[in-house]
Amino acid sequence: MKRLLIGVVVCLSLGLAGPVSLASQTKNSNQPAPKTSPHAEAVKQCNSTYSAAVKKANDDHSAAVKAAKDLKGKAHSDAVGAANKAKSDALAAAKKAKADCLKAAPK
Repeated sequence: MKRLLIGVVVCLSLGLAGPVSLASQTKNSNQPAPKTSPHAEAVKQCNSTYSAAVKKANDDHSAAVKAAKDLKGKAHSDAVGAANKAKSDALAAAKKAKADCLKAAPK
């Protein structure tokens, strides 16, 4: 008997929780999206540009290292060294560009 009552209570509570959560989701979807400030938009743009530059640097590095796998000896180490230097230079340039972009963002 006790098991039956617990089962009924659990089923009823789960049955009522579903429509309540759906109702709260539909109520929030009717609200307009909050407007962001020009500064926030500029920061968002700077961050997305930085992320794209980092992804490109990582992709270029991995492609160069993959191409260097076919080489042997000094040619291999030179190619890997050049790939590492190119990646570090690209990341430094991206970081500087992000800092400049954030300085130029409207307040």
